[in-house]
Amino acid sequence: MIITSATLQTLSVGFRTQYLDAYQGGAPRVQSFSMRTTSRSKKEFYGWLGTVPGMKKFLGEAQIKNLVDHNFGIENVEFESTVGVQRIDILRDQFGMYNMAFPAMGLAARQHPDELLADAMVGGFTTLCYTGKNFFDTGHTPQAGKTTFDNKGVKKLSAANFVIARTNLKSRRNAENRPMNLGADLVLVVAPKWEDTARLILIADTVPSTAGTASQSNINKGTARLEVWPQLSSNEDAWYLLENGYPVKPFIYQVEIDTEFQQLTDLSAEHVLLFKQFLYQAYGSYAVAAAMPELAYGSTGADPA
Repeated sequence: MIITSATLQTLSVGFRTQYLDAYQGGAPRVQSFSMRTTSRSKKEFYGWLGTVPGMKKFLGEAQIKNLVDHNFGIENVEFESTVGVQRIDILRDQFGMYNMAFPAMGLAARQHPDELLADAMVGGFTTLCYTGKNFFDTGHTPQAGKTTFDNKGVKKLSAANFVIARTNLKSRRNAENRPMNLGADLVLVVAPKWEDTARLILIADTVPSTAGTASQSNINKGTARLEVWPQLSSNEDAWYLLENGYPVKPFIYQVEIDTEFQQLTDLSAEHVLLFKQFLYQAYGSYAVAAAMPELAYGSTGADPA
């Protein structure tokens, strides 16, 4: 193939279409479990975390709720995935070998925020949140001198430990010691290793019989939705119960630059002249971080059930 600006444009349209078809397919989990925010700087601060407002009796003067400054910030990170198309391959009409690279790039770009979300969950036992404690921890204090709460367990997943987690969340109170009324949409999230156990807890009609007892109706059936995330395999015994029916979400998806498809196909570009190669890149700047421990419960799964 003779390489001209027109032929490069035709090829690039095809590569971009392959990328976008994969990138736009399906809805990433990060959209369901995170609050999307727009960033305009390298790091954004969230002073409102810890202020979950509640109604109070009007006593002649409004009690103004000010934002609580926890100095909790999230820093954006730049990400890229770049494919080089050799000039000689186009000349030899061998550019078809790249047809799998661009769908793979699009799928990877689409799934990457979900990977960051899983990392935030797995790292929640060792990463500080706005309360000054790890995201999954004991003794969270959203506002100094007010109601505290715990959202961490250590037991492996079982029906009994699931009930403990569910009760923990549904009993959660805000800093003013008012019920948060959680439980509208509870989601149990596990690694593939615990999928069968989680299905027995949430989906099975009956509880399996044990020695000397008959099977019984499963009273936990349908009390939460189940999601199995392969990305959690780095800490496969940990499990999580999240409230996803609240106006705000447990995590923040902070976007400075939405992932975009870029290309370098100028025949006179320095890189093209030096390396005889055209470049195609997925690029974005964003971050996913744990935000509101009030809406989550996590267990390390380190201890026997």
